[in-house]
Amino acid sequence: MGDSIINFDLDVFPEVACVPACPNELRPYVGKKFHSLDEGIVSIEGLKVGIEMDEMHAQEGFITKRRRTSKRCECRARISLKYVFEAGFLGLGEVHRRFIWDCTKANIGPTMTFKFLNEFLGGYDTVGITVAELRNYVQGLKTYVEGSDAQMLLDEMARKKKACPDFTYHYQLGSSKELKALFWCDAISKRNYQLYGDVVSFDSTYNTNRYCMIFSPFTGKDNHGKPVTFGAALLSNETIESYSWLFKHFLESMGQAPKMIVTDQDRGMRAAIRDVLVDTKHRWCMWHIMLKLTDKIPRRCLENEELKKEISACVWSEVLEPEEFEDSWMGIMERYELLHVEWFVTMFGDREMWVPAYFRDFPMGSLIRTTSVSESENSFYKTFTRPRSNLVEFIMNFDHALAAQRNSSSKLDYMDSTIIPPFSSQLVLEKHAATKYTDHMFKRVQREIVDALHHCSTDGLLKDDVLEISTIKDKYSKSWVVTYTTSEDSYSCSCKLFGREGILCSHIFLVFKNRFLKVIPDKYFHVRWLKTALADAIRGPARCLTDPELLSDPNQQSKNKVADIFFSYMKKFDADSAIIDLFSAGIDELGKSLMTRIHEPSSGDKDKPVKDFYFAEKPAVVRVQPPSVVSTKGSKSDSKSRLVSAKEKAIKLNSKPLRQCKKCGEFGHHDSRNCGRQKGK
Repeated sequence: MGDSIINFDLDVFPEVACVPACPNELRPYVGKKFHSLDEGIVSIEGLKVGIEMDEMHAQEGFITKRRRTSKRCECRARISLKYVFEAGFLGLGEVHRRFIWDCTKANIGPTMTFKFLNEFLGGYDTVGITVAELRNYVQGLKTYVEGSDAQMLLDEMARKKKACPDFTYHYQLGSSKELKALFWCDAISKRNYQLYGDVVSFDSTYNTNRYCMIFSPFTGKDNHGKPVTFGAALLSNETIESYSWLFKHFLESMGQAPKMIVTDQDRGMRAAIRDVLVDTKHRWCMWHIMLKLTDKIPRRCLENEELKKEISACVWSEVLEPEEFEDSWMGIMERYELLHVEWFVTMFGDREMWVPAYFRDFPMGSLIRTTSVSESENSFYKTFTRPRSNLVEFIMNFDHALAAQRNSSSKLDYMDSTIIPPFSSQLVLEKHAATKYTDHMFKRVQREIVDALHHCSTDGLLKDDVLEISTIKDKYSKSWVVTYTTSEDSYSCSCKLFGREGILCSHIFLVFKNRFLKVIPDKYFHVRWLKTALADAIRGPARCLTDPELLSDPNQQSKNKVADIFFSYMKKFDADSAIIDLFSAGIDELGKSLMTRIHEPSSGDKDKPVKDFYFAEKPAVVRVQPPSVVSTKGSKSDSKSRLVSAKEKAIKLNSKPLRQCKKCGEFGHHDSRNCGRQKGK
């Protein structure tokens, strides 16, 4: 049934206000964001129920005073959803100011009016689509690529490779020509790996596509301390063979292995890393191990908080040498009678895989100690993807997420080049540090400088022709030895902070101050923490600083030209708000006039909106079949995979967004199938 807009006759019937009484979680407003299209539709449908219920109540009071009519009308607001690129959410767009009526249900005169939109939806005026139209469009997207999304994905990879030879992808097929594994990385990812790929975090995540293929990105930290993606893969299983295949192609694409890789305790990963990344130091995630502590200690020790504190202080400390750690650990085991508890015996045997004491002498050994940087990035990618995405949608969403990550990094680069940070001292050393380090790392170095000035003192000094040895006492009354070698003009401290994190410690800064140094020697600026422009000058210019696919797209080139024109005028009009208002009105008027030239697709090309969405046509020949839906219940390797503790499961559950139960109406982590049981818990 078509929609018809009714002219309201206010002289015949008075105005009636009807504002649906629905939970705040469902109440729409302009700018509201959803994690997925399905979530947006559910929210709108919940609103629809609220409207219908309040409409019935309005009728009861209205019909007793007015003549019943033979027409049945349903009040319905039009709402539009739009994709918000910057945040990766679907946002609630503008809402119709006018009411649209379907004469099918309510016994209300067609001249009745409501104040609903002005009071409840903010009174915006635009054209939207109904929920049914939205569902039909989504179904059309799924149907269009059914059975061919794997081929379309590989065709997209080939297009990117043609546009930029530095783009790399590898894939593996199963016995039935179905996609089994895929790895890809672009030129910018390779460039970032050259700068920041000394330490890599690797972790797998699920629920990113309809086939349950395991999404496995390689992640590091950039010069702002933010996650940076070096490459990504989709795998059908977690066997040793799958990981070996992936690591081989990662190594081949990057040209060199990372110095250290951090993973969880998956045995398949461990075997593959040992076989392929032979020169790479493998480290286990400390957080996953320590999370199991309360599950592994005997019941008699569960309430002993001192035991937990002692173990945490021993394990997490980065100032203990291996011998000191071992003495401390064994002392704890003896005091609390844990020497024969199997888990503690096993973890002590594997201590070189996870305890910081064994990474004190490893370059940048403290940069990444857990897979939290990977899990944070995986969570970030999940805001752009959804479990039922086909492979073409997945790669589109991945590209959007990657662009958002790089855009955030560019903003930080811009801030580094334009903003002068506040200083905490009069030392020229501090001002010199601000010109070199990114803002993130400067704040870290600044704390060391402040500690050197206010919390450290010289406790002793020995000199000869070769060495100058200073004993520095810190704010915890612990003594450290700073050695200055005159022949090499070099400094070293027994705390080993520079080796572990790439920045100088407060103890060395105090020696600098005592020796009246005005600038930090160049050798103590680790290249990974320099401002991007300085790092590029040292490493050499990148071959592809702009996405090469965009450069070859005429449509994108036109968009870039429009953006350049817009921002150039905005810069010229920056000081005159009146001119900016006129400029804005002129752009709006031009846009409205151009909208009249846009026509609906002809009946002969009914798939055009779908093609425009995917930026590609369905292939005539499908050589690669979509993957089978795979099981993601853990590693299928011969060895046992890492077990997840009850505490870890609870943490992951609490991190998920709340949803409304249709049975009880409450928002939580249950649904109508397990409502009573979950609430009973």
